[in-house]
Amino acid sequence: MVKNTGSDTERMVITRVFDAPRELVWKAWTDPKYVMQWWGPKGFTTPVCKMDFRVGGKFLCCMKAPDGQEFWNAGEYHEIVPHEKIVSSMYFSDLRGTRLSPRTMG
Repeated sequence: MVKNTGSDTERMVITRVFDAPRELVWKAWTDPKYVMQWWGPKGFTTPVCKMDFRVGGKFLCCMKAPDGQEFWNAGEYHEIVPHEKIVSSMYFSDLRGTRLSPRTMG
């Protein structure tokens, strides 16, 4: 489920239910080696995924298109309830994790 909260920051809440064991789903979202297996659209790879998985920690992932173009995403963890909930922000970034405006990216 995607819900736009209507705020000026265009905040979005995404909720998803997975038909998989809770422990596996948790690893898929918290362990970079697992995130690298699914991050990005079909046909893309994830050559970089760095995660400081703790409240206040940040993550940085690169999606690489089949033509070699790279797209970087970064974010910060705001709330973590082990095996229950992860609240984080995510934004477009450069390879250093510096926030980029979607408008400047076209």
